[in-house]
Amino acid sequence: PIFRTLKELLDIYLAMPQIDKDRIYVMGLSMGGMGTFDMAVRYPEIFAAAMPICGTVNPARLKAGKSVKFRIFHGDADNVVTPEGSRAAYRALKAIGADVEYIEFPGCNHGSWNPAFNYPGFMEWLFNQKKK
Repeated sequence: PIFRTLKELLDIYLAMPQIDKDRIYVMGLSMGGMGTFDMAVRYPEIFAAAMPICGTVNPARLKAGKSVKFRIFHGDADNVVTPEGSRAAYRALKAIGADVEYIEFPGCNHGSWNPAFNYPGFMEWLFNQKKK
């Protein structure tokens, strides 16, 4: 129900003429990273790009999100949400020909949003993404 409610809120904004519907992005960290994967898979027609940070997803679900550009971040020492979920997501997206990049931070535990937000070109990459 929470994702349907969020989609209803998104629809309000998407109906506004000043919104560039080719440049809608979703980003989140930890549980929000899980939600980022989930939203991109549920509503791939909306999002140009998704940036999950230290999240996870069932990789079998990612086929639905093939049209979304992904940039995934994770710390390799994360003991809260292990990096294997992000690694598996990357492999699954690559296997279906999706546009995906995976950045892993050596020695970083769960706080991988700190190096992610400071990653060179973080916002530039995001704002350069447009739906095909």
